[in-house]
Amino acid sequence: MKRLAIFITVFLLLLVAAGCNAEDEIFRFAVFSDSRGQGKADTCAGDNFGVSRALDTIVKSVLIKNVSHPMKLALFPGDMMSGGWKRDAVSVAECNRIQLLHWREVVKPILDAGIRFSVTAGNHEAVASDGSVPRVMCSGHSSSYTPSADNFKVFREVMADMLQGRAGPDSDLGLTYSFDMGGCHFAVLSAYTMSRNNSFSDATLDWLDRDLAKAKAKGLIIFMASHPPAFPGGGHMWDSLPSFDPDYACDHLKGIDRRQDRDRFWDLLKKHNVVAYFCGHEHNIQVQRVEGVWQVVSAGLTTRLYPLNGSPWDTQRNTILYDGRFQNPRASVTWPWDETKKAYWGWCLVTVAGKKVTMDFIGSDVLPTKESDLKPLKSFTLTDGASPPKTGPE
Repeated sequence: MKRLAIFITVFLLLLVAAGCNAEDEIFRFAVFSDSRGQGKADTCAGDNFGVSRALDTIVKSVLIKNVSHPMKLALFPGDMMSGGWKRDAVSVAECNRIQLLHWREVVKPILDAGIRFSVTAGNHEAVASDGSVPRVMCSGHSSSYTPSADNFKVFREVMADMLQGRAGPDSDLGLTYSFDMGGCHFAVLSAYTMSRNNSFSDATLDWLDRDLAKAKAKGLIIFMASHPPAFPGGGHMWDSLPSFDPDYACDHLKGIDRRQDRDRFWDLLKKHNVVAYFCGHEHNIQVQRVEGVWQVVSAGLTTRLYPLNGSPWDTQRNTILYDGRFQNPRASVTWPWDETKKAYWGWCLVTVAGKKVTMDFIGSDVLPTKESDLKPLKSFTLTDGASPPKTGPE
């Protein structure tokens, strides 16, 4: 009897240990972006320092979820604050500093919980719109790109601890980098530099090819992040990575079309078995699966969301990017287009358990003012872990 009791005790202890080890092998991270305000303020502190109050609610949601589902990382691919104008500061860059510091105060509880932040710049961190750089309309849909070197300098200063990793090419101004964490590899790219707007340079893509090859050789699960989507489906159909606008007439160009550049980027993700590309820019939540790689837009933090292209709420329908279709015909999944067609506020939680990767969206179709406004929206299995991600036509 005594031996049986000892056997049961040892067995139970082994079960507990196995459970602990299983939990230790689980790696979780959050993704959310585009917390900029509406930009309608005469002072840098106006409009809540150019930061949407929805960010406060999302931070609380992340912290509550972190109790039961501990996270190690938060990705934020750009557009923290309104930026753009100097308002009552001496320059656009110094107004950006004030607003970025406020953004940091809002997300500080996540950092205090031991969760690492990794970020890159969006277009609102890059541009100066106050007339210090001439800004003109290039078509009915696009305006000229007016970057500021001082803006990038301030961004690096304020966000230095959130830009840590193996640095990309010098031309990306310290905003492109990669790192390994939790059996995963993360490559974070800047699509905005002094010479690039919604696009990646040859130097960046060459660096990315080498970087991803090393991660693939190590057997790491690979994720990518940047600000603009490769396959837009909402408010930025004209000014994302494909940048297809036949009427564009700036920078000595007659029409602009970067779809081949976008495809070169996407081919690299397919080549190296990237699981997902996380991005923002569109002020809503979208999920697509394009030729084996997931594109996840987790940009539901602004005060006002953009409708999905072609939805009942859309008044500016783009019918040229996808040859008369509203949404990407190359995608085998287009959520929430294939269900409600609604724009949502919220964020996503990614769970890596061994080689299996799942993703849960927590959000709301009304502006969340308290954590309880956010509910589970949709869950996805990004890879089942049984085999490498399938790439190519689906």
